[in-house]
Amino acid sequence: MKAFALLLCLALTRGIAGSIFRHDYYPEMDRMKAQPLDFDQLRGIHHRNHHKHHHHRSADSSESQEKYLDDMSQDRATFQEMTNWNTPLFAATVNQDESRPTYGDIVSWKGVQFAAGPNSPIKDQREIEKIFNEAYKTMRHFTEEEKKQFHSSYLAGEKMENEDMRLNSSQLLKKNNYNVEEHTVKTDDGYYLTLFRIVPKQSENARMEQNTNGRQVVFLAHGLMGSSDDWLLMGPQKSLAYMLADQGYDVWLGNNRGSRYARRHASKHEAQQDFWQYSNDEIALHDTPAMIDYALNTSEQRKLNYVGVSQGTTAIFALMASKPEYNGKIASVHAIAPMVYMTKVRSPLLRMIASNSPFYERLVEQLGSGEFKPSKELIHTVGGEMCENEIGCKAICSNVNFVMAGVGDLESDMAPVVMGHLPAGASTRQIRHYGQGVASHEFRKFDHGPEINQKVYGQAQPPKYKMSNVQAPVVLYSTKNDWMSHPDDVSRLRKELPNVRGHHLVTEEQFSNTDFLFSDKAPQAVYERLIKNIKQNQEMN
Repeated sequence: MKAFALLLCLALTRGIAGSIFRHDYYPEMDRMKAQPLDFDQLRGIHHRNHHKHHHHRSADSSESQEKYLDDMSQDRATFQEMTNWNTPLFAATVNQDESRPTYGDIVSWKGVQFAAGPNSPIKDQREIEKIFNEAYKTMRHFTEEEKKQFHSSYLAGEKMENEDMRLNSSQLLKKNNYNVEEHTVKTDDGYYLTLFRIVPKQSENARMEQNTNGRQVVFLAHGLMGSSDDWLLMGPQKSLAYMLADQGYDVWLGNNRGSRYARRHASKHEAQQDFWQYSNDEIALHDTPAMIDYALNTSEQRKLNYVGVSQGTTAIFALMASKPEYNGKIASVHAIAPMVYMTKVRSPLLRMIASNSPFYERLVEQLGSGEFKPSKELIHTVGGEMCENEIGCKAICSNVNFVMAGVGDLESDMAPVVMGHLPAGASTRQIRHYGQGVASHEFRKFDHGPEINQKVYGQAQPPKYKMSNVQAPVVLYSTKNDWMSHPDDVSRLRKELPNVRGHHLVTEEQFSNTDFLFSDKAPQAVYERLIKNIKQNQEMN
């Protein structure tokens, strides 16, 4: 403590106390956005220029200290005089240090503002429209009155502190009187994954279904940045996991590496970057087969029905394409919002992190190479601002899941519960992998760059996943307004799969990606049909 006090005193005598507690402001800014400066930033600019052009006497004297305070008062007065609080003051207007980047003009579209100019990724408004326009056209739009009502309902739900906001998968199941088993499986590359198994209630209906189904196994694979919790949050009679258990199925909930239930490794720690050095390939080729094999061995069955949403579909198609023997372990695949071909994806985040995007270099720089944890400023850039302008709820539009996939038909009182569980974890390399699919228009392995690709794959370009190897029966489930799974990309997937037994298109107008898990309309719009398809497939086999 004494050492800290001494350091503080020394800093004050040199007039640089602020730099101890606050790094240089500019590197912390979201450099893709045109952002207002606060007084602290202006004061920092004053210090840089003051030190650059003047020789200071020692700040130990009272005269120097008084001059320092006078300078600050003048700076504050100047700042207040020049600031119009109705229009932002942008970095380029006050940046006098030529060593710092300037961003030029401001480009505004639908309330979304970017800095444009020679040192900015954005050159003109057309580039913003290209990234945001499709998402904007298919997103949920509210009137001002609806925004107020939605935000008020959200705040009321948050204030009620629904216990489901903080319960884990086991606790959620036990709360609703379902028996649950927890299992741990270790992948062949050292990750420990937690699986949850639901033991069905022994109602008369469940016993009849059990005799009919022969205790068929259904494996549920969560989506990008999700976890097993996602299949439970709407509760009994609404969430798919409960509905399947009520029908007598042996239900297994998986968790991929990086989720809240899969953050252990034999030799790596989640605080280290090397824990997060995996893409969708590792999830498909290590996590998914380990969980499938474990569920089948434990349940003593030869095959299971696989239900995956978004990332869960990426994993199963990549696995069966790479290891065709797994087709023999899958009775049926039910691909909800399939994320395989990403050519026409609407998500601004995935379009911006595509390797051919003008934003790519700066996004990669700001996101780093570890866990995917974008700053609030960055979330604001990649769709949060547009979301807030249209939805009117800052809290929801600060959640990267909603910003990436859209809000859709989500009920405001359900939002706090969902946000209590999402995001549940993912690696930045996974996000980049999807961005590569946007740029390449192909479903292929992670692109490390030509030199590393040559060493890893034996060729300069990453190999494509061969969809003709996917022989297991597949049913697709999609909706026309999905930001992550465009109808044209789903149609392409359907044409390339050799054994598609159905494609269920949800026609609800506002139904989007997150609604497959969290909309009150999901049971009737999707789940009842899905369970019927599982039964029909059993009859066909």
